[in-house]
Amino acid sequence: MESALTSPVVKSFMCGMFSGTCSTLLFQPLDLVKTRLQVSVNVGGRVGMVTIFCNVVQQDTMRGLWKGIVPSISRGVPGIAIYFSGITALKAKLEEKGKKPNPLKSVLIGAVARATSAITVMPFTVLKTRFESGKFNYNSMFGALNNILKTEGVKSLFSGLSPTLARDVPFSGLYFMFYSQLKSTVQGNFPPTSCRVQEMNEMFKMRIYFPPITSCLGLQLG
Repeated sequence: MESALTSPVVKSFMCGMFSGTCSTLLFQPLDLVKTRLQVSVNVGGRVGMVTIFCNVVQQDTMRGLWKGIVPSISRGVPGIAIYFSGITALKAKLEEKGKKPNPLKSVLIGAVARATSAITVMPFTVLKTRFESGKFNYNSMFGALNNILKTEGVKSLFSGLSPTLARDVPFSGLYFMFYSQLKSTVQGNFPPTSCRVQEMNEMFKMRIYFPPITSCLGLQLG
């Protein structure tokens, strides 16, 4: 049990869950407004973010801005956790220690991790979008899931999967590749933190043991 908790993959999964929970709770109102904007049809006029925001507050009070938070957490928390743990696991398999990350491998790692995450949580993405749209009178997430399965079938829970993968997979592959290359470049231009700390400690010792010498010689250390 202890060895499992110290695994980098498990640590990445737990950190992903925590960060997913925080970000979902914080940005749910903006996500809801975005969804309402995308599904709104306003002939002869324009519906803006402020208008939708005010309408939600007037109809459902401030609590309405967090409508769909349960399916959002059900999607976001495991989705982010799977993504980060997938990256950690794939990096351990594909990247060679001590060598600069290969751009092609970095693209592959980001793409596969995102594809796995998107496919796994796609049913929750569908539920989240329907809850936030305000066009479906669902009372609960499980009630919505049961209704969709009865009336539309399992296939409907994966509706929109193709455009989601077409958008997220190459995007994630590219930004993880750029992240890996920039990180490698930055680390190559600066010595490791441990080396800098050791160097500072040695200089600090010289200040303590040889203050008369350094003062007489006019040397400035540091």
